[in-house]
Amino acid sequence: MPLMRRALRYAAIWCGATVVAVSVSWFGVRGVLREEFVDDVDVEPFLAQTIAAGARTKPPATPKPTPARTPATKPPVRSKTPAPTPSLKVMKVKGGEVAFTLGPEGCRLISATPAGGYTATIARADGWIRVDLARDGHGTGVFCIGHERRTDTWEY
Repeated sequence: MPLMRRALRYAAIWCGATVVAVSVSWFGVRGVLREEFVDDVDVEPFLAQTIAAGARTKPPATPKPTPARTPATKPPVRSKTPAPTPSLKVMKVKGGEVAFTLGPEGCRLISATPAGGYTATIARADGWIRVDLARDGHGTGVFCIGHERRTDTWEY
């Protein structure tokens, strides 16, 4: 019986030491792996999904029956110029990447992806959006001004 307890105790100590060693090595390596493989990948936004997500359609109206005695009217003529589609603007700056769509309704934030060690802060008001990508009090402000249909950056 004492031999069995001793063997179980060694096995428990060995398992505990293995778990601690694997955990310490993983926490030491994961930052390097993340910087090497995740932060360097340029992900291009999928424009079709962006436009579809921003489009809101109204349900079709139910047709009203027309009285039989009224004369036939001409259907309305449709405009041949299509409605302007929002354009995608991707801003790559020191602290990461920010993507906006600019259209007749103004600007819309699609994504804000900070680089390793940076944080993203978003501020919105009527007509504009600001995304700050900062680290240690320094960073870049990325602006989208809807009524002017433009973007701008500001280093601080």
